[in-house]
Amino acid sequence: MNSALRKAFKRTPLAWLQVSHNPVKLAIGLAGVSFSNLLMFFQLGLLDSIYNSQRKPIDRLRADLVLVSAGYSNMGSLQVFDRSRLYQALGVEGVEGVSPLHISRATWITPETRKSFDVYVYGVNLSRPSLAFPELEGQLSRLQPLRNALFDRNSKKQYGAIANELKSKGLVNVEVNQKQLRIIDTFSLGSTFAADANLIVGENTFYFLFPEKNPNKIEMGLIQLKPGSDPLAVQRALQPLMSKDVKVLTRAELSNLELNYWKRNSSVGFIFSLGVLVGFVVGSIIVYQILFGDVMNSLPQYATLKAMGYTDRYVISVVIQQSAILAFVGFIPGVLSSMGLYWLLATVTKLSVFMTATRALQVLLLTFVMCVGSGALATRKLVQLDPADVF
Repeated sequence: MNSALRKAFKRTPLAWLQVSHNPVKLAIGLAGVSFSNLLMFFQLGLLDSIYNSQRKPIDRLRADLVLVSAGYSNMGSLQVFDRSRLYQALGVEGVEGVSPLHISRATWITPETRKSFDVYVYGVNLSRPSLAFPELEGQLSRLQPLRNALFDRNSKKQYGAIANELKSKGLVNVEVNQKQLRIIDTFSLGSTFAADANLIVGENTFYFLFPEKNPNKIEMGLIQLKPGSDPLAVQRALQPLMSKDVKVLTRAELSNLELNYWKRNSSVGFIFSLGVLVGFVVGSIIVYQILFGDVMNSLPQYATLKAMGYTDRYVISVVIQQSAILAFVGFIPGVLSSMGLYWLLATVTKLSVFMTATRALQVLLLTFVMCVGSGALATRKLVQLDPADVF
């Protein structure tokens, strides 16, 4: 084994010499691979961030188990159920507390433009908040008065410069569902497929905005467990107590339901997957052109090797090694530039775009397949090469 390794290291690095003998061509090849990586990272990063943004509201639920209607599909179209179902959970061993969460869509009027947009309103019980936001914890007493609200500072720009106005005025008067609200502070959530902007209000303000709502009905029930309790065991104990119109979910199950709904019912996955394919094809064409050109320019040298007794397998392996070198070396600037792009996107768009080890390995594998596949196609001429034809 050791002798084989020593022999391998003593062998002339023909593939590397072929790649590096022309610095301009090497730079073009690495730039092509890096650009392809950047395209793939960009598409995969945005796709991941958009899907992960759907989980944000669920991640903020102060709950170990969640009650939703049996027909639940996604947070954008919640159905109501009896509030009494939530309080039944208090009789089950392991349950520490419960809290209702009201969610509904309202009409927002942007103060500057008077244009109307949809806004998502979360109504919370202020004695036992159902959402985990630091800003909410510090503003519970200020949300008690009717018409006070918190505004999502990561909402889209068409909702107005509410955060900036708050800094200068201390509070901002806005119109929601043709009623006046006072924005007293902000919180950070961000837009989802279901909502471009969000508000948090107390239950009293929620019913002020939606007088048609029945106080005995809720959109979501949150269950907090005692320390050390097994969520799955409590879930199994709770479900038989619920009517057929209510189901008990862990937060992970709720999150997966939400994500799967949008994967099935939106074209985002297809669009971004197509972008990844475009990046893959662009990189493949660039690498193929470079390697094929190199093979054609070096035909006399390859013919000499074959005339000396080297097999087709050997000369083909040289080109495959070249393609592997381009893949691994070109991946380094590609991943570094993508990390910079992710930082820029996260800063500008407020999306949670960041590099993960899984995604990096995924793109590295795609890059390797892209380059080696292109290299294999570029070797067709070598298989047919006869030294007698060249000399």
